[in-house]
Amino acid sequence: MNVNIEENSALRRKLTIEVEPDEIKRELDKTYNELRRGVVLKGFRPGHAPRNLLEKFFGDQVRSEVTQKLVKEYTEKALSEHNLKPIVDPEIITEETNLPEVLKFSAVFDLKPEVVIKDYEGLKVPEETISITDKDVDDALQRLRERQASLKKVEDRTEVQEGDVAVVSLEGFEDGKPLQETKGENRLLEISKNSLAHGLDEVLIGAKVGEETRKTHTYGGDYTQKDLAGKTVEWRANVKEIYQRELPNLDDDFAKDQGDIQNLDELRDRIRTDLLTHAKSEADARARAGLLDLVLDRNKIDVPESLVTREQRSMESELASTLRQAGVPDDQVSERVQSAAEDIKTRAQKRAATSLVLDAIGEQEKVEVTDDELAERIGVIIRSSGPKNRERFQEFYQQEQNREGLRQTMRREKVMDQMLTRAKAAPEASGEALQST
Repeated sequence: MNVNIEENSALRRKLTIEVEPDEIKRELDKTYNELRRGVVLKGFRPGHAPRNLLEKFFGDQVRSEVTQKLVKEYTEKALSEHNLKPIVDPEIITEETNLPEVLKFSAVFDLKPEVVIKDYEGLKVPEETISITDKDVDDALQRLRERQASLKKVEDRTEVQEGDVAVVSLEGFEDGKPLQETKGENRLLEISKNSLAHGLDEVLIGAKVGEETRKTHTYGGDYTQKDLAGKTVEWRANVKEIYQRELPNLDDDFAKDQGDIQNLDELRDRIRTDLLTHAKSEADARARAGLLDLVLDRNKIDVPESLVTREQRSMESELASTLRQAGVPDDQVSERVQSAAEDIKTRAQKRAATSLVLDAIGEQEKVEVTDDELAERIGVIIRSSGPKNRERFQEFYQQEQNREGLRQTMRREKVMDQMLTRAKAAPEASGEALQST
């Protein structure tokens, strides 16, 4: 194996690796021999198919498998021999391949930076005063009633009012021609500004059952929905039916429907407790974010670009998944992810820096996650995953790299918990306010 190392920057490395022909031939022979034992070709006894026929029928598959195996094996070998530790898996670039004579490739990666965190002890988190008012409880009860409301058909009027729920068919037109992705048939819509995009609440309020309504709406050139940006759209709508939400009575019977609760007073107490727990959780999250911001301000870190890229891709995937679950069409999902790219990259840079900070503090303070703690967390995840996903999660965490990924997450949680505990216990403020961005 011949290895050439290029230092493109303080952290970036490029390994150019050339595998010796003898090693390529040895791996090809091994793979063909294994294939011969499992393949049956017409006219030949099992395990006796000639090499030339195996190469004819399976040559591309074997060369691909051998190339992947050798690339993985020799990349790991080169990294180990030269004591190089990539922070993210290397990007592999095949430069020349003509098995069995030549296999030459490059592995490009960033090293994990040597990070020492200073000035993170003695910080103080100001205590937040958390209280839940009667109005908070009343508002939560109202939201609960609205979620459990039933729909009653409106019989005494035909005109749509704000707050109604209506069965509507509608479509957008520009210059008399229908616009793609605007048509909807017999859709159940809540007629409110908060529920409807594109100003459709203004289109539908005042519309009458059985009559076509036409209204125009002009969208600015910077409108978030690119299909509508810069256009004057004529919306044509037909209202089929109108419904109103009927809220359940706020009484003991309603309370009993919410589970193991006997009366309305007990439901109020339960809601107050839940709201207080949620408020404390949010306050805790703000304190953690503020604490991390202050540590990041005090410790400027050279964050490897490959780590930022990995975080960015992960966040883009998370956003796309959230949008799809909300029913956003795939073409719009891609547009929204692209439009958020700048914001996502900024947050990815901060998330990458945060991970380096927490990992460094964990090493400095020798924070560890035991095998028992890891097994307990995996058990909780599997038990809470539901019957359909249980087997998938079991297989996932049988992989060493996935277990170690979870262990790393848990170690960071431990570090953050310790920092927050010390910050809350600190007798005097450090003189700097903790603010989350």
